[in-house]
Amino acid sequence: MKIIITGATGSFGGAMCRHYSQQGHTVVGVGKSEIPPKRLLDFADYLSIDITRPFQLPEADLCIHAAAFSDDKAKMKDLIGPNIAGVANTINAAKQCKTFIFISSSSVYLPQAEKITEDLAGKQNNKQLSAYGLSKLKGEEMIQQHFTGDRCFILRARAFYGPGDTQILPRLLKLHRNNKFNRVGEMKNLQSLTHFENMAHAIDCCIQSDKMGIHTYNVADDQSYVSIELLRKIMHSFYGDDLAEKEIKIGLLKLFAIFKIGGFTPLLVKAMTQNTVLDIGKIKVELSYQPKRDFFESFSETEQWVDAIGGVEVLKSPGKQLCWTGV
Repeated sequence: MKIIITGATGSFGGAMCRHYSQQGHTVVGVGKSEIPPKRLLDFADYLSIDITRPFQLPEADLCIHAAAFSDDKAKMKDLIGPNIAGVANTINAAKQCKTFIFISSSSVYLPQAEKITEDLAGKQNNKQLSAYGLSKLKGEEMIQQHFTGDRCFILRARAFYGPGDTQILPRLLKLHRNNKFNRVGEMKNLQSLTHFENMAHAIDCCIQSDKMGIHTYNVADDQSYVSIELLRKIMHSFYGDDLAEKEIKIGLLKLFAIFKIGGFTPLLVKAMTQNTVLDIGKIKVELSYQPKRDFFESFSETEQWVDAIGGVEVLKSPGKQLCWTGV
């Protein structure tokens, strides 16, 4: 197949370029940068495109639209172009593709005690969503209103991880300060995560499906994780088993959030203290999704990648092309 992947210079788009190239497909990567990472050209042809403006794409069998401005602290005015108008422009440019896959986000949901099903999006208190989450929800609405192709799959993933991750891991590493792991309360809440390879498997399930029209699915690893167990694994792997822990009281963080101190928001405090577990029953039943990778069995691969890029301090302040280094 010929596959177009937008957001190819980023962590997720890059991982998909490598995956599908290694599977023998012809890959065309799309990114905003005029000059792509040299490593990207080993796996894909490259098109420099600003998706916030109308553009054209070559004919292809599949378009995976992963390009987005991913920042939970961004303002809506900065998200409209890439995350809303960009979706409309990409839909129009990819009209000739048989299958269109939109990479959405679990940020369209609010944390809650129960597992989160697809029908909850837009039915919770949208005023509590981050601007980023709301922009992804509006991006989905653009598809529902304007998509005219044969079939489209909207995939909502939770926190991508694996070698090349310059989004989630650097944020978590910021909890290490002054030679201590600063945890928020007990952190016994449950979280979903999505390994890059599990997401690739979900996309494969979409490709192999005979479904027509627009379909929406949650995508995550088969198991959920206790936050403190994840973070202790990360901290101990990079800083040693004798790393001291310091508990930050939740009440103090809520106070910070009220007065917008240190970048904390009420939603961020909820995300760090409440469950965010995606129900993946629908994609299992309808598309035979069977994720194989999990965080703990795969983390040694991430450790090797961090060593290859120069260590954990490099990852704490990642450059734009770091996700294409060492992979």
